[in-house]
Amino acid sequence: MSIANVVRLSLALSVALSAPVPARAQDLPGPDLGGHWRCTGSGIPATERSFFSIGPWVDRTKREIFSSADTTTKEGLPATSFERIAESLDGTVRVQALEGNGTLSAPTASAWRFTGRSFDDAAPFTLMYAMEGGTLHRLATRGTATVDDERCTREPETPIAPNCAQRNVPATTLHAVEPEYPAEAIAKRARGMVTVRLVLDDRSRVLWADIDKSADPTLNDASVIAARDSTFRTAIVNCRPVAAVYFFGVEWDWR
Repeated sequence: MSIANVVRLSLALSVALSAPVPARAQDLPGPDLGGHWRCTGSGIPATERSFFSIGPWVDRTKREIFSSADTTTKEGLPATSFERIAESLDGTVRVQALEGNGTLSAPTASAWRFTGRSFDDAAPFTLMYAMEGGTLHRLATRGTATVDDERCTREPETPIAPNCAQRNVPATTLHAVEPEYPAEAIAKRARGMVTVRLVLDDRSRVLWADIDKSADPTLNDASVIAARDSTFRTAIVNCRPVAAVYFFGVEWDWR
C-alpha cells in the first residue's frame, strides 16, 4: 500500500490574540518581561530576547509566557533557543528553558526564581529573572557553575504609522513545509489529523509549537517539525502586528 500525499491545512484559526503585555497573570507577582530586549553579559555574545504572554489556555493553563533568544555561537554562527513559562490551573509555575526545567518558588513583585534540573537531568538548575531599576537581569546556574548572566534593556515599542495602508490583516501561511511520513507511523499505517498549536510573535516568528489534538502519537513529532519550519505572517490589528496563537493542521492518509 502506498503513502498518500500529506494534506496541509494552512494557519487556520486564531485562538488567542495579544499585543505585548506584562508577562504575568493578574494574581501572580513578578517582573514585567513583555516585549523585546537587548542583553549583554561578560564573556558571552549579545543576545536579543523576546517575551510574549498568552492566556488563559482552554482549561489547561492560566497564563503562558513564550520567549525566543537570538545570539551567535563562539564560531560566529546564528543560534536561536526557546523558553516557556506556564502557570497551571492550580497556581504552579514551571519553566522549560535551554538550561533546564524548574518550578517557581516564593515569587516577588520584582523577581522570579526557578529551581529544578538541568536539561540533561545531570545537575541542579536555577533560573532567575529580576528587575533592577529598568534593567532585566537573567541568571542561570548548573550545579555551582553560572551558565548565563545577562542584563537586558527593553527595546522601545515601534510607533504605529499615522496612515498605515493595512489596518487589519488576518494571519496567513507564507510557506507550509510538507512533513515526511515517520517510519513508525508507516509500520502501523497511522492516519488522521494532527493539530499543532503555534505561537507567533509580533515579528511573525514561531516562538513555540506543541500538540493540541492528535489522531496518533507516532505522527506528532513530524507534524510539530513541519509547523515550526513553516513560515507565516501574523495578524495585523489596528495597524500593529500582534503576537497570537494559531492552529496548524496536518492530515495524514493512505491511498
